[in-house]
Amino acid sequence: MSEELAQLRGRLQQLKDECREIGRVPPRPPGLRAALSSVGVAIMQRLMFWYAPAVQRVIGESAGGLIEGLMESMESLEARLEARIDEERVTTIGVENDMRELADGYQQLAEEQRQKDEELNRRLEAAEERQQLLRREVLENAQRLVRLLEEIRRRPSGGPPDAGAPPLPALAPETPDGLDPLYAALESEVRGTRREAQARWKAYLPLMPREGPVLDLGCGRGEWLELLCQEGIAARGVDANRLMVAECRDRRLAVEQAEALDYLARVPAGSLGAVTVLRVVEQFAFPQLVRLLDEVARVLRLGGTAIFETPNPDNLLVACRDFHKDPGRLHPIPSQILRFLVESRGFSPVEVLFLNSGDESERLPEDDGSAVTRRFNRYFYGPRDYAVVGRKI
Repeated sequence: MSEELAQLRGRLQQLKDECREIGRVPPRPPGLRAALSSVGVAIMQRLMFWYAPAVQRVIGESAGGLIEGLMESMESLEARLEARIDEERVTTIGVENDMRELADGYQQLAEEQRQKDEELNRRLEAAEERQQLLRREVLENAQRLVRLLEEIRRRPSGGPPDAGAPPLPALAPETPDGLDPLYAALESEVRGTRREAQARWKAYLPLMPREGPVLDLGCGRGEWLELLCQEGIAARGVDANRLMVAECRDRRLAVEQAEALDYLARVPAGSLGAVTVLRVVEQFAFPQLVRLLDEVARVLRLGGTAIFETPNPDNLLVACRDFHKDPGRLHPIPSQILRFLVESRGFSPVEVLFLNSGDESERLPEDDGSAVTRRFNRYFYGPRDYAVVGRKI
């Protein structure tokens, strides 16, 4: 718009200049005809001597007024257009801000809905696993009831059982306190769903020997054994909980029901390529833990790998959740202590892997370099688990 106004001003100024040329004699061109014509032009100039200035003044004033009017109109129009453009710009910016706020609101709602969906799926998966444990417990209780009724029917009234009757098959042994179902449900609650546990333990796959065999002590529901089998690595597990063992066998995993130390005592020396003890060592008292480390070192072949994972007590939220929530985890072990114990029992080299860090969005920003902020993030949002990895020398 400014360029067009400048062009109009230039043209109006040219019109003013042309008005000033009224009454002036043009330059005489060369030649006889031009010389004769100039005589006529001179006569006309003499005749128009009194009229030319008046005509020039009238036309100049009219053109000047017209020019000034046009200029004022154009400037007024330009000012109104600029004001209108500013108003539209302000309106557009307001609309853009409103749209941006709406988009941010929708995005936040979508993120909240996604988190709710993930939490709902996790709870459904956990509920399905607990339902499976309850179904198995009901089945085994029904078997016990059938056995009890059969035993009662075989007994004469008030007498001993019939010696000639064939014995019923023995049920799977249970822990002395009879709380296998409760321990199984509690383990599922603490470890999370199978999918969550496998996502955490995939980090150990590169450490496993391809030729195996791998022994998993305290295998639980068998998530780690499933990952090993999917990788084509020979693996078997041990767990004392009959319900956990039954679930693993339903998944066609090689699992035996036994206490970890009792089972290790029967394993030949130097026969295993790797031993994994995931979230179990915190259940052992100190003398049992030392014996466990010695047995693991005995059954591994030279160069074999041992992995001991446990909740990280440096994370106070983990300490409150895992160690207080699960009565079986009575002995939290700092990473420095467990590393020292593993090194002292003949493993080298030994390294500590910190795993399963907290959500970065929950951590306080550390841009200011504050030591207090770093410690706060470490104690509340640091790694939830750690693993000590050693090799037999």
